[in-house]
Amino acid sequence: MKILIAVDGSAYTQKALNYLLANRAMFVDGHELVVVNVCTGVSGHVARHLSKEIVADYYAEENAKVLDPVKAWFADKGVTNYTADARHGHAAEEILKSATESKAELIVLGTHGHGILGRALMGSVATKVVAETDISVLLVQ
Repeated sequence: MKILIAVDGSAYTQKALNYLLANRAMFVDGHELVVVNVCTGVSGHVARHLSKEIVADYYAEENAKVLDPVKAWFADKGVTNYTADARHGHAAEEILKSATESKAELIVLGTHGHGILGRALMGSVATKVVAETDISVLLVQ
């Protein structure tokens, strides 16, 4: 099975990763993992004043801040069956694109666990992903 794991460097991401490793036989061993990080896109108003190289370097640095520690953690745990997908833009939209492009059969997200009111007021990447996909989603709180 191909499993997409969305990471953002938060404690919620770490909880999701810990859960996957605690249930390694079910979610890691024998599966293909795709680790995706989405950094915030640079506004068009700003980007037009910068070279493409500077913008690309910014995205690479921002993604590396999140993906490099995950790669190191995986190496420490002996997990090698993964690919990293560094993206920029709106988190939920890019997670969904990555899941579709990689043909993921499960999306794993760490979640803050906000209640209904919190989601209505603040929005939620997890809520949007769940609402807009037909792929199974595992939310780890």
